[in-house]
Amino acid sequence: MDRKQLNEALRAFFAAHQTVRYQGVVIAVKSQDDFSVVRSQIEAILLEHDVWETPGEGTAPDIPCVRRNFFDAVFLPRKRGLVIFSPKDWMLDWSEQDEATFWTGIADAFGRHEIVIMTVATPPVIAQLRVSLAEHELGRLPFSIWLSRHQSIDHLQGVLS
Repeated sequence: MDRKQLNEALRAFFAAHQTVRYQGVVIAVKSQDDFSVVRSQIEAILLEHDVWETPGEGTAPDIPCVRRNFFDAVFLPRKRGLVIFSPKDWMLDWSEQDEATFWTGIADAFGRHEIVIMTVATPPVIAQLRVSLAEHELGRLPFSIWLSRHQSIDHLQGVLS
């Protein structure tokens, strides 16, 4: 994967996405191998965001983490945007319905801070994303961008393919 192309595409996307109403973004990486490469680029671009990589580190909730506490930590207003890598790490004992509610919450997040989620595109995750988010490609990169079905993408036409 060309890191320069990856960096430029992500920078263009996040610059265009700053003005949208629905602030939830899910980046679904096609393989675990590509996960670390994409993660490092997102961290470099979104320096002003809080980052949750591992449960219990920094401002990230510890595990076990009940759904209500996790939702409060993610969705209550905060001064900085939030990036969560592998949110399934916090969902250890969650029901399928609790997980689905989280993904719907990402799609409905508006008027708050930006929430960027990065996950591996497993069939169960993709099935849940399809309920309330729409998939978009960002060039020929090994991941897809999922945005709220409520969000117009007219302003992103030059960025999304």
